[in-house]
Amino acid sequence: MTPEKAEAQVELVLHRSPREYGINRTRWRLQDVRKAISWLGDCSDPGICKLLKRLGFSRKQALHFIQSPDPEFHVKWRAILRAFEDAAYHPETTVILFLDELTYYRRATKAPAYHRKGDDQPRVIGAAGANTQTRVVAVLNGLTGQVLHLQDYIIGKNALVSFYDQIGAAYPNIKKIYVVQDNWPTHRLPDVLAAMQANRVTPVFLPTYASWLNPIEKLWRWLKQDVLHNNPNAANLKELRAQVVEFLSRFNKNSDGLLRYTGLMSE
Repeated sequence: MTPEKAEAQVELVLHRSPREYGINRTRWRLQDVRKAISWLGDCSDPGICKLLKRLGFSRKQALHFIQSPDPEFHVKWRAILRAFEDAAYHPETTVILFLDELTYYRRATKAPAYHRKGDDQPRVIGAAGANTQTRVVAVLNGLTGQVLHLQDYIIGKNALVSFYDQIGAAYPNIKKIYVVQDNWPTHRLPDVLAAMQANRVTPVFLPTYASWLNPIEKLWRWLKQDVLHNNPNAANLKELRAQVVEFLSRFNKNSDGLLRYTGLMSE
C-alpha cells in the first residue's frame, strides 16, 4: 500500500467514532486503530504510533466544536463509492468528477520560508487598499486527473450554470456525469439543478462536515503551496490571477501525477 492510500484510510477512520467499528469508546487508542485497520494487525502499539507520526497524525488536545452530524453519512459515502465504481467499469459512457470552490485574496497568505538564521524573518510584500477576493470553481476527474476550472470575482448561481455548460461541452459523448460536491445551498438552486440536468450531470452530495472525502481539496493545498503562500503580487492582482490559471491549466489534460498527489492512484 502506498503512503498516500495509507494516509487516506487512516484519516477516514480517525474522523469517525470507534463505536462505528464495534469499539465501545469515544476516543481512539492505538490498539483500537489496529482493530479497525486490517493491515495494522501485526504491528505493536509503538510501531503503530511511529507509523501514524510518519503519515502526519499525532495525539492532540480536542477543542469544543458545534456541528450537526450527518445521520446519512454511510448512505452518502456508499453512493460516492458506487458512482466511482460505475465510472471505473464504464469509462466510455460515465465519468466521476469532484467539485469544489476556493476563495483566495490579493494579499498573500504567510507561510514558512528559508531565511538566514537570526532575528530577521522572511517578509511577504503587501499592498495598500482592499484585500480583493477571487473565487475559483473546479472539478477533478477521479479517474484521469483532468481539471476543469472557472475563475471570477464571484462564484454564484450564474457562474455555476456556466460552469456546468463547460463540463457538458468537455464530455460531449458521456451519458452520465457524476459530480461529487458539498452541501453549499447554491448547489441546490433550481437554475443550477436545471443546468446539471441539461448537461447530463447527476449530483452526488457529500456527507456534511466531511470535506476530507473530497480529493479536490488536495488540489487546493497544492495551489496554495506553489502559488498563493508568500506570493509577491499583492499589488498586481491581474498577475496573481494569471498564475492561478497557469497552475490549474497544467491539469487540462489527464494527470497521473495529480491522481497520485490526491491519493486516487497508487504508485
